[in-house]
Amino acid sequence: MPVSGLLKGWQRLWGSVAFRLTLNYSLLAAGTTAFLLIFAYGKIVDLLQVQYARQVTQAAHRLMVQHELYGLAGLQAEIEQLLGDQTDIDVEMYLLSGPGGTPVAGNLELLPVTDDATPYPAIDLLREAHEVPLLLNVLRNGTAVTGLLTLRDLPGGSVLVVGRDIADMREIQSLIGNAVIATTLVGVFLVLVGTTIFRRELRHRVEAIRDTALRVGTGELTRRVPDAREVDEFVQLRYDINHMLDRIEILMTGVRNVSDAIAHNLRTPLARALGQLDAARRADHDAETRRAALDAASAELHDLITVSEKLLLIAEAESGVRRQSFSRVSLRTLVEDIVELYEPVATESGIRLQYRADDVSIDADADLLASALTNLIDNAFKYAGPGARIVLRVKRDGDTARLVIRDDGPGVPDDHLEKLGTRFHRVTPDVPGYGLGLASVRAVVSLHGGHITFSNARPGLRVEITLPR
Repeated sequence: MPVSGLLKGWQRLWGSVAFRLTLNYSLLAAGTTAFLLIFAYGKIVDLLQVQYARQVTQAAHRLMVQHELYGLAGLQAEIEQLLGDQTDIDVEMYLLSGPGGTPVAGNLELLPVTDDATPYPAIDLLREAHEVPLLLNVLRNGTAVTGLLTLRDLPGGSVLVVGRDIADMREIQSLIGNAVIATTLVGVFLVLVGTTIFRRELRHRVEAIRDTALRVGTGELTRRVPDAREVDEFVQLRYDINHMLDRIEILMTGVRNVSDAIAHNLRTPLARALGQLDAARRADHDAETRRAALDAASAELHDLITVSEKLLLIAEAESGVRRQSFSRVSLRTLVEDIVELYEPVATESGIRLQYRADDVSIDADADLLASALTNLIDNAFKYAGPGARIVLRVKRDGDTARLVIRDDGPGVPDDHLEKLGTRFHRVTPDVPGYGLGLASVRAVVSLHGGHITFSNARPGLRVEITLPR
């Protein structure tokens, strides 16, 4: 394969987030393992050196005791016996020299240590170590080896050197070192294999999500991420995405319905306003008729502005934009202010407006909540008629607050109850209005995390709002 193909393949792999994350964490794990292995290797080597040094020191101590008991001749005999018992003869090193440095017994010959091409007697180096074993190159039975040696000065100028060949220790070190290297290489290989497998598996897991997102982007709003047989971390993600798509489909359907309803309901008032403006332009009308036509067109446009404001209010409430203005609101104070506002109108219309309110506070937008309550009272005034009785009730119910508005008017036909709060729905088309008041109330209640129910009180209509405290 050409080098450019390998480079492109690597760039494609490196462009995968899953590949990079897995590779980084795997390399971290492999690096940590390699560090621990190297650390263990160093400790094992140190332990072997300490063990060999202890054996050499103990052997020198036993020979020194032998010298104290039996003198130089006994020490010489002991060394010859140790070298002749065929036990550890390939690792033991002994040298007993007389006062003049003449070898008396042993299988060891010290070589001079060179430092910067200057020969230095090995025996002096051992003496300077103060009985601490040192690694030196020596001759054992004429063969060059490396030994761990220690020196003891004897009375009369004699010297005892005891050592041990470290070939076994070097072999153990080599085996452990090779094992560490092999383990590290295998770990790196497994990192690469595991990274590739994980990337492929992750890609398989998200393939259904990507396919669903692509199809939804082309307009298939009913498309959903299929359920998987495996129960893994992507189950909750699938659920959340499907829930989001359900919500998007509902909103898009709502937008489509609202657009259709706006086009249908606003076309007539716009046509009336246009006709009245055309009539006002005619030259054959007197000033009074022209003014009346302009006033009628102005009223129609004012109604359209009111409709636009209500639609904007509903949109803001449904999108949650107004949540940032939430504060602690006393429902009793809010109801008292609204009742005080409507009392003159109620007295003039012969309507009895009553209320009972517990001291309940919630987190809310006071303006929106007041707007919702005034919409409900306006509806009660409009449909209950003169002489009706309207009762507002606020009460605490556990972790919720309940607002009830009830009148004793004619009520609403049962087949209209479920449609109340739908945009542009009107129970009695001959009554002025656009069917947006209850829709804005429902949107405000939803913004506050509550729910609203409509029921016939027989007589009258009962509206109940439940809000979290």
